[in-house]
Amino acid sequence: MESMPKHAHLVGIGGISMSAVAKLLKRAGIGVSGTDAKESELTDELEAMGVRVAIGHDKMHVPPECDLLIYSSAVPTTNPERMEAVRRGIREMTNFQFLGEWYAASRVLLVTGTHGKSTTTAMLGHLLEGTNQDPTVIVGSRVPGYPLGNVRFGDGELVVIEGDEYAKHFLEFQPYGLVINNIELDHTDVFPNLDALLATFSELLSRVQGGGVVIANADDPRVSTLIGRERGELEARGIRIRTFGFASHADCRVEDLLVKDGLLAFAYRDATLRPIRVELPVPGRMNALNAAAALTLVSALGIPAGDAARTLETYRGIWRRFEIVSDRDDVIVVSDYAHHPTAVSVTLDAARSFYPGRRLVVCFQPHHRRRTKDLFDAFVPAFDKAEQLVLCEIYDVAGREEGLEVSSRDLQDAVIRHDGERGVQRSVEYAPDPEEALTVLKRWKRPGDVIIVMGAGDIYSIAKKVGA
Repeated sequence: MESMPKHAHLVGIGGISMSAVAKLLKRAGIGVSGTDAKESELTDELEAMGVRVAIGHDKMHVPPECDLLIYSSAVPTTNPERMEAVRRGIREMTNFQFLGEWYAASRVLLVTGTHGKSTTTAMLGHLLEGTNQDPTVIVGSRVPGYPLGNVRFGDGELVVIEGDEYAKHFLEFQPYGLVINNIELDHTDVFPNLDALLATFSELLSRVQGGGVVIANADDPRVSTLIGRERGELEARGIRIRTFGFASHADCRVEDLLVKDGLLAFAYRDATLRPIRVELPVPGRMNALNAAAALTLVSALGIPAGDAARTLETYRGIWRRFEIVSDRDDVIVVSDYAHHPTAVSVTLDAARSFYPGRRLVVCFQPHHRRRTKDLFDAFVPAFDKAEQLVLCEIYDVAGREEGLEVSSRDLQDAVIRHDGERGVQRSVEYAPDPEEALTVLKRWKRPGDVIIVMGAGDIYSIAKKVGA
């Protein structure tokens, strides 16, 4: 950074990325305080570490000694603490601007894409840790085995960071290694169309360090188009490109995918085309691709893929990514972060492949009215594999809703019409809040069920209660 702060105040400190920044600052011996709109597990965790956290926003919460204010992109300029920073001439920056500056001189490995970022970041960190690279890892979830949950501090030269495309946050970095898992329209409040999103990824590619490496999903047509368009410029700067996927033209291929004995197994053929057997204790074709992305980057760094692959056997997943929160009385309860139609669909596909013959009961809470409205038609068939479905009211995202008129009741009506058109009868209910959704799930629950609680909002709060 241009200068080290003495005390940083974080507005929106309870967010998953913001809390990681707070832990980083605390570890560096910098004073830390922060505020959030509501108390949460993350704010409680920070307070237990000695971070001063206030609930609610007020200019009085900005300490006299504060010389840096870090804010979440969800926090508007009208926030009283940000206004106080302006009045006092305190430097302001987003959490990602801070991370970009903090790690500007580091060898950053950035994981991007619409889906699978957190999982791939955690897998990559796991592979590097298992091959004695001792990386620093910052991930948008909690990782079992990380004492600090969403961040691991290492003494090695590699820094693995989950790169968020929202508000173009990932452009704050100049990565040595870049993973592009997939590209699909999301965050329609930022990207009005796919071309705008692709243009931002093009800009990100221009920020990869000369002599670095780009790892790209050969199965994704948008990623392939992007790489094809930028290949000449990348190679002119000495940047290596390696592709992965099920496609026969991928440099590193995933083959012979199957589920056996509760494990996802497949063959990974690296750039030498030698088959390496991989076993994962997490389900889904998407997770095979996530693992392949991580293996391909590790291999490009000069670490033998075979050595790295063996460490995946001990990978145990992450918080709210097909997380089994209860398995009792022959009922399995899964908490998942899926909030995009594609993510919903692939999560249900994974559940069906891992648990054939079991009834899939799904509770979904849409996240952000703009996303729900713009992707509405894609959401309707995304739940086709669910045998029972309860739709919780949309989770409002502060500062991003703009008074849009759309409700989960609209989605319920559309799903019921869709079921009629395809000749399917099942229960599709509406719940005004998570507690009512919990009541519905408990009424439906029976032995043999797999109950999946999905969404990026606060719906996860009921997942463990379902299994109780």
